[in-house]
Amino acid sequence: MSKVCLLLLILNVVGMVSCMEQPPKQSRKQQGHQERLVKREVDLIKKNDHKIREYYRELAEVGLDGVTVMPIDKKVEYTDLAVELNFEILKRMGFQPVSDVVAQKALKKYYNIDISERNNSLFKKGLRRYVFKDGLPQERLEQRRSMDDGATETLFCFWYRNIFVPKYNYIIFHPIIEGAIDLEGFDDEDADNNVVKKGKLSYRTDEDLFYKNQFIFHDSKAALIWLMNNNRNFLRELFQEYGYDKSDVINKMMIDEVKGEEELPIGKEYKELFVSKAVDGRLLIHQGLLQYMLKHADRKNLYYCMLDEYLFSLLDMENEPEFDNLTKEERYKAGAYIGYYYGLMYEKCIGTPCDNQGFGYALYYQKDFVPFIKKNNYFHLKDFDKIIQRHYDRYQEGVEIERHRMSGEEGVSKLIHPLFVLPLPCLRHNSLFTAAMLLISYKMIYWALNSLYKLV
Repeated sequence: MSKVCLLLLILNVVGMVSCMEQPPKQSRKQQGHQERLVKREVDLIKKNDHKIREYYRELAEVGLDGVTVMPIDKKVEYTDLAVELNFEILKRMGFQPVSDVVAQKALKKYYNIDISERNNSLFKKGLRRYVFKDGLPQERLEQRRSMDDGATETLFCFWYRNIFVPKYNYIIFHPIIEGAIDLEGFDDEDADNNVVKKGKLSYRTDEDLFYKNQFIFHDSKAALIWLMNNNRNFLRELFQEYGYDKSDVINKMMIDEVKGEEELPIGKEYKELFVSKAVDGRLLIHQGLLQYMLKHADRKNLYYCMLDEYLFSLLDMENEPEFDNLTKEERYKAGAYIGYYYGLMYEKCIGTPCDNQGFGYALYYQKDFVPFIKKNNYFHLKDFDKIIQRHYDRYQEGVEIERHRMSGEEGVSKLIHPLFVLPLPCLRHNSLFTAAMLLISYKMIYWALNSLYKLV
């Protein structure tokens, strides 16, 4: 009896284990859905088998320029197919399509673009909306013209542009068939006709395409990490050309790339960190970056010094008449925003070994700077008027102290122009030696002028 009970117990345990090892059974609905997906993926290649092979045959003839130099009818036909095939890749890699509303919000967030605008406005801003056969006839015709050889070197060119594909709601750069489909054994330098006819066709894996779309449409942190490691140019483009400055990770990346490990850059060496030009020429002030710097500024990271250095050159209209292709108005606008955050950082970073006071200099000497800011309602920046007054007074005090130090006698003071007596702190933070030499030179100049006055 005990042996029978033991046997039954063993059988029960084995049964339980076997059940645990088996994957959960799918419902008929789930199974049917998966079968339809697989069938659709297979069918898409099978359905277009002849067209795909025909494309590869022509690709072998035209060489590296690919579809861009094929006849216009072929360009249109092959690109229509390419956008479908690339979407299949995304789905196979796990990309979940989003609604039109979600897609529109995502493009507004990352590209600062309203995708509902007409294409003749969108492409000027650096993004094109793909137009299918059933799209607006005029836009379809304009897209066809943009693919032609005559447009290859112009703003209107279709190729090598960021393209948003509606209906599927994804973005792609330069959609081409060979980017989506692999023809086994194909060599574009020596195309074997037998390979073109009978070579196996299969989907490629495009991680770059996948992670870009995961980041834009799903705010994926994993995608951001991958892009940081594999395609920083994409993130840099979002920041500089479209003004996306809402990511702490990207902001720090941009700061670190400019700052480096050596001495801080000066003037134009900041490139497009604080301000840049959009694709359509609009001025982009990276206020999100400035907010990030304000939040994290301390005496060690020298964020305050970076703003100080940049303002020193940006607002020096006399010695820097040309600065990063910015107009005077653009320089004043950028200087106002950056000066605002510089002012907010001041109390936080007192004691930092830098103080060029370029912002104070512009407020004090450039008589049209403050009226410009007032005219623009202080750019709706909280308490900006108080910050301006504080730094004006600080600079004025420095000028008066230096003037008093160097004047000595009335005759000497008359010989010294007010622009000469800039406050001593107007120095590069990275050179204590320069500071010492300038202090000595001030005393020597005073001594020389004083002696000259006595001789006269």
